[in-house]
Amino acid sequence: MTSTALLVGGSSEIGMAVLKELLGPPPRDVVLAGRPSGQLWQNAEKLRDLGYHVTTAQYDAMLHAGEIDGLLAHLSAHRPVGLAVVAVGSMATTSFEDGLVVNGVAVALLVHALVQRLSDGQLVLLSSAAAARPRRSIMAYSLGKQLADSTAVMLAPQAAERGVRVLVVRPGFVTTRMTDGLKRAPLATTAEKVAQRVVRALEGRRTVVWAPAPMGAMVWLLGKLPRRLLPVELR
Repeated sequence: MTSTALLVGGSSEIGMAVLKELLGPPPRDVVLAGRPSGQLWQNAEKLRDLGYHVTTAQYDAMLHAGEIDGLLAHLSAHRPVGLAVVAVGSMATTSFEDGLVVNGVAVALLVHALVQRLSDGQLVLLSSAAAARPRRSIMAYSLGKQLADSTAVMLAPQAAERGVRVLVVRPGFVTTRMTDGLKRAPLATTAEKVAQRVVRALEGRRTVVWAPAPMGAMVWLLGKLPRRLLPVELR
């Protein structure tokens, strides 16, 4: 029986690029979960045009653990979820608290629930370079990503015992709607290149990969320099 593929963050450009690389040929059941939006509907229609059977589900950061588990139970009622891509994040939150919840607490709860629910599948968390080196200019986003990232890394061994491959992807600057208008950073990449990096990484054994690969070395180097010597946007 073909498993269901789930993208949480159904309007995400990076999430869609990764999902399309991993779906395999149609037909296959696909669920796009996220807040209702025009982009969510458009992504669903694009996949339907390719021959996939697509449904949408509502997900937002305000769901508590029981509601998340109930949502996953409903989505896997007929076919198990064999592929889950989590692409949730926002720099445009209205407060420090919202930033921590949207990017961190909610995603950590979701990842935990997915590890308990999945079997013989793949779980890809789209994290951020900011999870490894938080920046003051995007503090809530960075700290939230740290929590989600660490949750996935720590649960990876438990998931492996259930036959679930966990991959945490740490992109740097990706040219998407979320970064539109921001100054282009060194080693900037695209959603499509991140997706290709994911495909290659899933063939290996590493739990954490950087996109692009040199980003890890760059973050390590920045961590060795005094923050006061760096440009304000990198502190």
